[in-house]
Amino acid sequence: MSANGKKRLLNLLGVLLFLYLFIFSLMLIKYSFSEIGKYVSEINIEDISGINAFGLGWLLTLIMQSSGAATSALMSLNYAGILGNIVLVYMVLGTRIGTTITALFVSLLVSAKRRDFRHGFEIGLANLVYAFPIAIFMFFLEYFFSFFSKAGNYFSVSGVFFNINFIDKITLPLINLIKFIPVYLLALSGVLILILSLKKLPVFVLHLWAKNFLRKKTEKYLGKKPLSFFVGFVLALFLTSTSITITLLIPLIISRIINLKKIIPYLIGTNLGGVADVIIGGMVIGKTSVPAVFTYVSFSVIGLFWLFNTDLMFKITKFISKETFHISRKRAVLFVLLFILLAVLLSFI
Repeated sequence: MSANGKKRLLNLLGVLLFLYLFIFSLMLIKYSFSEIGKYVSEINIEDISGINAFGLGWLLTLIMQSSGAATSALMSLNYAGILGNIVLVYMVLGTRIGTTITALFVSLLVSAKRRDFRHGFEIGLANLVYAFPIAIFMFFLEYFFSFFSKAGNYFSVSGVFFNINFIDKITLPLINLIKFIPVYLLALSGVLILILSLKKLPVFVLHLWAKNFLRKKTEKYLGKKPLSFFVGFVLALFLTSTSITITLLIPLIISRIINLKKIIPYLIGTNLGGVADVIIGGMVIGKTSVPAVFTYVSFSVIGLFWLFNTDLMFKITKFISKETFHISRKRAVLFVLLFILLAVLLSFI
């Protein structure tokens, strides 16, 4: 076997390993949180306000650096009876705001001149412009009409739920072997493995397909709105990560190979394709996850509104970047700190 063949085989094995660890971590979290729930059933979180739950979902995603990982953990808490459906919906909405910080972080780490840096930062800013109005709209729909919690419960009760029988067969033998470990350590281990798997899985997928090859193909098809959207959707679907699919393009926009206007349809596509990890998580956890999955997917479906208003999204992003904040690296750091502080304030006010 050639050196390239061996490299591709190792990357394929890496994809399979971290896909298994992703599924295993969900089952481990499901089991451990269920055991914890038996002992702390009196801590059922129902009295928390919607705005606090929204902030906590936002804050949790800042810590875990993945809305998919945060939502999967929340679904497990819900399965264990620790988290109610209404609180769950608000927290899932918060995760979709929290995940926008990844691209902002990455742009801060990229070495570039001031003007070039601003273009990279605007990708993350555009993702926030995409997400924030949707989150507010969905928050009020839930607050006044309980729309997403009721719809999720309806689909769950009516038999529309996820279930993959073979998951138990490939994960429970290993979980049974480690049950002697204190359940709190199992829960922590499950969360850490979940974060690790969702970070490493896209990396191996990128190496398997060759990152430079993907970038060249992406650059080629970003010129037209439908193709740009489709490329973003497909890449996020395979990478199971919205944030990584978006940050993939930051070097391209900083080097002026592509511009923000071409990226916006791509960004909308990634937010739709990036629901894959939460859907897989729902399949593993079972029918109690339907309200969370329904809310998470609805967010991206409502986000298709922007596909018909890409110029508006572009203008709002540029207005915030150039006219309001006059973005420089120093001001970008302050913006990110303010973003984190706002999550903390919403969580505990």
